[in-house]
Formats: sequence, C-alpha cells, structure tokens
Amino acid sequence: MMEQLLSQLMRDARMEQAVAGLTLDNGMHMFAYPQEQGVLVAVGVGIGGGGQIQGASILRKRSQDMPRFGAWLPVQFNDGSWYVVRRTGANGDDAAAISEEELIAAEELLT
Repeated sequence: MMEQLLSQLMRDARMEQAVAGLTLDNGMHMFAYPQEQGVLVAVGVGIGGGGQIQGASILRKRSQDMPRFGAWLPVQFNDGSWYVVRRTGANGDDAAAISEEELIAAEELLT
C-alpha cells in the first residue's frame, strides 16, 4: 500500500516538476522531490509530531543495523519536524522505487 502511494507521489513529482506529498493514516508524512537524476524521497513526522523524537536514538538505531537502515539519512528541519530521506534511481525508472519493507524501516527509525 505505502509502496503504491510512494510510486504515485514520485510520478506526480516528476510530471509536475514539483514536490508532491501526502499524510498517511498514522500521521506520518511522505514526500517526493524531483531531481535531475531520480527523486529524493522523505518519510517523517511534521510540525509538532516530532517533539518526542530524539536524534541520538535515530542515529543509534541506524548504526546498529546499517544493512536495514543505512540508506535512510535522518534530517531535522527548523520547524522541529523529523524525516528520513534517500534518493531513488533515474527518472522514469519505477523499478528504482522504494520497497514496502524499506518504507517500513524508515517509519521504524522514527519510532
């Protein structure tokens, strides 16, 4: 389900050449940002939702299981929101989309 939503976001972002985003039922946000080569994908919690997230715990969890979490880079925006981000492959290559398991890992990093 999340994988399909993200694939649609990526297509929308590439077509419109603009950021495409949505909020999931669990309150997490996903967005896709088109680039010359591929798309930058982010999963996270928006303003106010990131108050309980500790950057040190994200980094610790990530470092303890690099094969699973290593592709996701944690980011805290000035507004206090937390996201994990990563790049996908070349434009138009839906095979480069992020799998459901990888999206679950991204959410797990933030919990």
